Amino acid sequence: MLHECKNSAIKRIVNKVTLALAATAALALSACAPKYTAATAKPVSDLSCAEMKDEQVKLASIRSEAQSKKGISKENVFWAVFFWPGAVVNELDNREVIEKVDARSAELTKGQSAKNCAP
Repeated sequence: MLHECKNSAIKRIVNKVTLALAATAALALSACAPKYTAATAKPVSDLSCAEMKDEQVKLASIRSEAQSKKGISKENVFWAVFFWPGAVVNELDNREVIEKVDARSAELTKGQSAKNCAP
């Protein structure tokens, strides 16, 4: 009987640890900076006015998400508590995304102007 009590107590502890690890992993995955790469984007010269406008809207959304995860955000606090280099990497990733989005947005703005697209 004593053996059964120890086994059930161990099972409860293992279940709690598993749940805690799963929750931590979920938070870590959601804390990542948004992803953006201009490498796969079509050249601006190949885009229509409507496509440029659509891409501008998507870029604004990506920039907004990256901006919200910069500085003292719940993601950076999480990383600072559990693994402080993660906060630094997350901050740098967000800055990089914002820089790439701003550069692409500027290209699109020039393209819209060159094609005389309506604002």
